[in-house]
Amino acid sequence: MKLLLLLLWMSGCGKQEAQFPAQAPQEAAAPEPPLEVGRGLLQQRRYSEALTAYQEARRQQPHSGEACAGLGRAHLALGDIGQALKFYEMAAALEDRDAALLLTLGHVYLQLNRLDQAEETLKQALALDSSLVFTARHHLGAVYTKQGRLSLAAAEYEEALAARPDHVQTRYDLALVWLHLGRFGEARIELEGVLQVQPENALALCALGEAYAKENQPAQALEAFDRALKADSTYARAHLQRGINLAQQGRQDEAVEALRRAIFSEPGLAEPYRWLGQLYLRQGKTSAGEKSLEAYQKVEQVEEQIELFQERLRQDPDDAEAHYSLGYLYGRLGFYPKALPQYQRAVEINPGYLSAYNNIGNIYLRLGMVDKAIPAYEQSIRLDSTHASAFGNLGQAYLLQDKNAEAAQALERAVRLESDRPELYQSLAEVYRRLGEKAKSQAAQRRFRELTKAGKGL
Repeated sequence: MKLLLLLLWMSGCGKQEAQFPAQAPQEAAAPEPPLEVGRGLLQQRRYSEALTAYQEARRQQPHSGEACAGLGRAHLALGDIGQALKFYEMAAALEDRDAALLLTLGHVYLQLNRLDQAEETLKQALALDSSLVFTARHHLGAVYTKQGRLSLAAAEYEEALAARPDHVQTRYDLALVWLHLGRFGEARIELEGVLQVQPENALALCALGEAYAKENQPAQALEAFDRALKADSTYARAHLQRGINLAQQGRQDEAVEALRRAIFSEPGLAEPYRWLGQLYLRQGKTSAGEKSLEAYQKVEQVEEQIELFQERLRQDPDDAEAHYSLGYLYGRLGFYPKALPQYQRAVEINPGYLSAYNNIGNIYLRLGMVDKAIPAYEQSIRLDSTHASAFGNLGQAYLLQDKNAEAAQALERAVRLESDRPELYQSLAEVYRRLGEKAKSQAAQRRFRELTKAGKGL
């Protein structure tokens, strides 16, 4: 049998050359471990994909602190604060001797304004690893500043600067603490140190102006504010402080212009409205003054929240939930052009953020840009086909375009999903009237009246 096979092989050799591979076949490369994949995706800010990678890593290694920390980071960027905190805390529990992980958890607590937990966790991290003295002390300084424990904050910042004397942000933060403690000379020393390194630092220049103003040196203060605005013409606080300075010098028209610029740059800052209202009243502009003071009261109610989310974004520009929340607050105040880019950034970070798409549509609708509102609502519906608000809003947009059949279809779907919202029936009554369906219009109108009478708010 072997001879027969050999002869058969030899007989074929004369007809066709034997084909041998040019080189030995290479084995397929082993797949990259999911932890490494997750790290790379986080660095590329591809948070949804990073989430998937870390979920696989955790499936393979259920007790991996790094996998849990990666899940926390991805969830935080994607706007799910509850899940983010859960996984960060799990990571710290799994690696309870990992000082760097505790430091990260403490910083997350700080970002979320959970200040007591931040303080405790940062102290634990520092006790485990004294080499973390700079970062831990700096974060503790921020914790104490937020708590109003300014003497403790100053001490922590000084400890941090002892470890890293060249750190500009810490020096600036310490200057602000001295400013609030009324130690203006010490504040100026720190700010001048910042400006030696960064001569066009608008924040430091503005703070320097405030120190001069507190020391009753208005000319030097005004010069510092002007330098700050030359460095950054959109810095609202510098416009505000400049306006106050000018008002105190009796230069009312210039002060009004500066305060209006402050509001234009940051409508979520309350104090410019108050000063502007008072100036208008002094100038006999009663109506404008009253409106400004009403705006002051309105903005003051949410100013602290706006500052909180702005601070989170200074710490982490890819915090989708902070962008969304800022958009919501600006929208609630009626500052739609300011709200829109916050929502847009939220969906850039997290393409699955369906509430953000719905609110983008709402803003476009309020701005009269119906053609842009419709795709936003449609994207929200693609992400969640049971999103009643998106269907209702889409129907309203179609109504504005006189696309009555499409409007009826969207609104009918909305009431099937949520049957107790009176505004949906009000819109349905109108669309049925336009379509000539009198009985349906009357029925929808009756349902609208019933829900309104029952106390279901519009």
